[in-house]
Amino acid sequence: MPCISGRFDLAVGPLITVAVTQAGGLAAAKAAAAAQPIQIPMFPGLLDTGAGSTCVSPTVVQALGLQPIGKRPMVSATQIAPVNVYLVDVIVPFGPANFLIEGAQVMEFASPGSGPFQILIGRDIICRGTLSLSFDGHFTFAL
Repeated sequence: MPCISGRFDLAVGPLITVAVTQAGGLAAAKAAAAAQPIQIPMFPGLLDTGAGSTCVSPTVVQALGLQPIGKRPMVSATQIAPVNVYLVDVIVPFGPANFLIEGAQVMEFASPGSGPFQILIGRDIICRGTLSLSFDGHFTFAL
């Protein structure tokens, strides 16, 4: 069972680096790999058990040139607001192994500016595996 483990700041939460590309972008990159190595953008992501869906910041949207496929209401503790929805391929690297989620629907969130993460990895991905958080600042995420 592949896993990621490490330490996290109790004030922020567990951060991991994930690769994201436009939906279908991974297949295109693999086809072009014969000519050159695959280059997929990597972004810091927060393993966020409070987010039902995985979300991307406007920075990720701009970096990837994503086009919205529609809008969906985002429900938070204080408001409900319509936000853009995008289709992406997400790769969670587990050392030499990777977990690929093709055609994932992600929502856009208002990022905390220069915060430590650009992606909220929600329960739609977290619940495919096991996440363990300890009060001493250690985490393990396994699939």
